[in-house]
Amino acid sequence: MALVPLLSLIYAGTVLHQVLVVSKLPLDGLYTWHPICTNLFIIFASLGIWSAQSIRGKAALSRSAKEPYVTRHGIFNWLALFSLVGAGATIYLNKERAGRPHLATYHGVAGASVAGFFVMNVFGGGAMNTVPSLYKYIKFHRLNGYILFLALLGAHGTAVWRGYAGFKTEPTGRYALVGLLGAMGLAVLSGVKLSLLPGGAAAKAKAN
Repeated sequence: MALVPLLSLIYAGTVLHQVLVVSKLPLDGLYTWHPICTNLFIIFASLGIWSAQSIRGKAALSRSAKEPYVTRHGIFNWLALFSLVGAGATIYLNKERAGRPHLATYHGVAGASVAGFFVMNVFGGGAMNTVPSLYKYIKFHRLNGYILFLALLGAHGTAVWRGYAGFKTEPTGRYALVGLLGAMGLAVLSGVKLSLLPGGAAAKAKAN
């Protein structure tokens, strides 16, 4: 069940409706593209983790059966990475133009940290899928992916909770958005198989 991607679409759609329709931030404004890219990022990252968690049952019985899911996982993660680059570039350039300090908020620090580790995990996953001798580290790639996804939700939470340019909501709206982020986190955690993470059963190491 594609619950995580569905929740991400609801969340991102709500935020972008507020930014683009309610607050009417102009598309020719550099800053506007930061929330656009960050919300594309959360959608693609959700699709990526859903693709990985879909490798269960018959889909996990052979490499050929897993291949379409692995390919889909990689494509969505690369799309997430491109969105992340856009998000980082737009906020960096916007702050440079305005002469404002970088990494001056919890959101900025959280976002930059998630970005750095996400880039490493995507490249690491690509390397493991390309170089057979590196596949032995796949459980750490999975663990890092789960940790980073939860951290991504936290970074988004800091943005919608404190409010930012073009996005100011009443307390009820903030609670609803943070609730959606929390629901996404719980949905992802409910699909975790401990045997596929470091320390899990060796006999099931190839199940994902």
